[in-house]
Amino acid sequence: MTMKRAVEKTGTEHWQQLTPARYIYTKQELTVSSVFQETKGIVLSAYFGGLVFAETAAGSKKYRAEISSVPKGDERALCVDWIDYVSATQAYHHRLYVPRAEVSETQDAQWSRTQEARWGLTFAALAPIGGSTALAVWLTDDPAVLLAAPASGSLQEKEAG
Repeated sequence: MTMKRAVEKTGTEHWQQLTPARYIYTKQELTVSSVFQETKGIVLSAYFGGLVFAETAAGSKKYRAEISSVPKGDERALCVDWIDYVSATQAYHHRLYVPRAEVSETQDAQWSRTQEARWGLTFAALAPIGGSTALAVWLTDDPAVLLAAPASGSLQEKEAG
């Protein structure tokens, strides 16, 4: 899994100043990418934008879907869980929940006789609805996220000493 946050901003120009006085944010993007190693309906639906398989005839155990020539959005919620194993007896759990996401990019699908199918998907968080500003929610039991940053200047003092 790869998570990426990209922010674009433009510096404001001011009279007799060489550096920006402040920045105006113009774009923000939060993406989550992963390669899925199973050929299941939910993965194929995300990869092909809403693809749905149906049995060709009752009891046939043969399934068919049509890949449309017209792309369409396929909005869904995304939840990623992972465990950070610190030691044999200590582990921390993390969950990233993106309430609104859509596949923004697909990688070339790969499969061979010696390897399982690989479906690469990138999900982009969509703007929240209803006045919220949360693109995603990160839940964890790892207390390290609460640790404060070092006091200003403390890094330089340690390096100099």
